Amino acid sequence: MRKKAKIIEIKGLRGMFMILFVATCLCAGFVVFPAKVAVYLWNHFAFNYLALPLISFWQGLLLWAAVALSVFIFNSRSKMLSFRTTAQLSDAEMKMLMDRIKIQAEARRLNSLLLKENMEKKDENETIENKDISEKHS
Repeated sequence: MRKKAKIIEIKGLRGMFMILFVATCLCAGFVVFPAKVAVYLWNHFAFNYLALPLISFWQGLLLWAAVALSVFIFNSRSKMLSFRTTAQLSDAEMKMLMDRIKIQAEARRLNSLLLKENMEKKDENETIENKDISEKHS
């Protein structure tokens, strides 16, 4: 957990209205306005120059989302998409990788067996305790 967590305190009806106002302004500034600009630009060029169909506000919203997401993906420091080929693994690397996979599978199997064994012992202990309690009350 982060040591210096930020806490936002909302006090009363005025605070609720302020949060509503900020959310509305953010939505209008980052969603509605760019979508309307996308619709206007698309319809202007589609009608006057390209003979393409006109789009509605919802289609403009999707267009804006696609443009914004594309810009975000291509400008991010850690590349989510990479257009390159990877080098093939050598036989030794492939053998080492397969050995690690086998070891992990065996470890998972042993862990599940141990977990089942512990659960069975716990159930046995509970039944023994229940028998002892019922014998004392008899």
